[in-house]
Amino acid sequence: MSWADFHERSERLAAEAQAEAPTAHDRALALYVEAAQMESHALDAITSAKPRTYGVTAVSAVALWFKAKRFANAQQLAHRVLSQNALPPFAVEQLQGLLQSIWSEEVRQSAGFKFSEGALLVSVSGGQTVTGGAPLDLVLSKVEGIQSLFFRTVEYLQRLPHRKRGAAPIEVQNVCRPWLFQAAPGSYQFAIAIEETAQRTLFGPDVPSVEEIKGTFIGLLRDTTEDPSEALARRVPDKEYRGTFLKLTRALAPTGKDFSVLTIKRSSTDPDPINLDAESRKTITELIRKDFTKPKETGETEGQLSGILRAVHLDQDWLEVTVDGKHERVYGVGETADDVVGPLMNRLVIVEIVTQGGRQMFRDIEAVP
Repeated sequence: MSWADFHERSERLAAEAQAEAPTAHDRALALYVEAAQMESHALDAITSAKPRTYGVTAVSAVALWFKAKRFANAQQLAHRVLSQNALPPFAVEQLQGLLQSIWSEEVRQSAGFKFSEGALLVSVSGGQTVTGGAPLDLVLSKVEGIQSLFFRTVEYLQRLPHRKRGAAPIEVQNVCRPWLFQAAPGSYQFAIAIEETAQRTLFGPDVPSVEEIKGTFIGLLRDTTEDPSEALARRVPDKEYRGTFLKLTRALAPTGKDFSVLTIKRSSTDPDPINLDAESRKTITELIRKDFTKPKETGETEGQLSGILRAVHLDQDWLEVTVDGKHERVYGVGETADDVVGPLMNRLVIVEIVTQGGRQMFRDIEAVP
C-alpha cells in the first residue's frame, strides 16, 4: 500500500473515533489505535525527501497515538523522528509540544485526582515575553482572568443571578477546579486542566458537566473574539452576563506593549486556535462603549482620567483614582462586577467618565494600553 492509501484509511478511522468518543469511549480509543497504526505505516511509506509531507505525517501519527492514550508509542515515535534531523521547523515545534502534552497528561493521570480529558493551552507571545518566560504580573493577571471566566461560565450555565459582588460561591468553585500545569516552551505557555471534583456530584443532575463547561468557555471566547456583536448576543442573551464576559475577555487581550497575542488551544495541534490581539481588544472596547456604558446626557461632558486605581467601594458606588498626586473620585460604579474592577487595583488605568455640575460619573475602566 502507498502513503496515500495508509493516510486515507487513518483519516477515516480517526473521524469515526471522534464521532464515537462522546458515547463510546472504549470503542473510540480502539479506533484511534487503528488510525495511529495506519498513519505510522504511512510515515514509513514516505521518505524524508518530501520534508513537509513527512513532517505533517509524523505529527499526525504521534497525535493519534496520544489520542489513543498509548503514550509510550507516541513518545517512541516522536523521539525516533526527531533524531533523524529531517523535519521542517514547524514539525519539530509541534512534536516538542506533543511530547510536553504527553508528559503533562502522564503527570495528571498519576496525581491522584480526576481530570477532564485533555487540557487547554494558553500562550502569550511578543513584546516582553521570551521563550519559556514572561513577566510574573502579566502571567498572574491572565491566570486570574481565565479563572474568573471559568467560574462565570459555570454560573451562567447554572442560570444563577448575575453576581456583582465578591468571589464565585463555593458551590460554583466546587463544580470544577482549574489547575495550572507547565506546557512546552515557545513564547510562554501554560496548560489548564479541570479537576472533576467529588463535590460536584452533590449538586444534582442539573449541574453542567466539565466538558460542557469547557465547550461553553471556548465558545464564549471565540464569539467574543470573532463576532461579539451578533454571535455572542445569540449565545448569551442576558445583557448583564454578556457585558461581564466582554469585559473579562478584554482584560485577557493585549494592549500591544507587554505582549502581542494571547492564544488559547484545545491541544498542541489545534488547527483553529483562538487569538486575542490588540485589534481584538479595540473591537471589544468599542462595543462596550457603545452598548454597555452610561450614555451621555444633555449638559454632560465626556472625559477620561488616567492614573492609579487606589480605592473601590462598590457598595457605596464609587472608586478613586490618583491622577498626578490628586485623588479623583468617580461615582456610579455600582453595576460593575467585582472580578472586572478588582484585578485593576493599584494599577495604571483609564477611567471613562461624564461630568455634570462637577460630579464625575463612571462609564468604563480598563488597564492603560
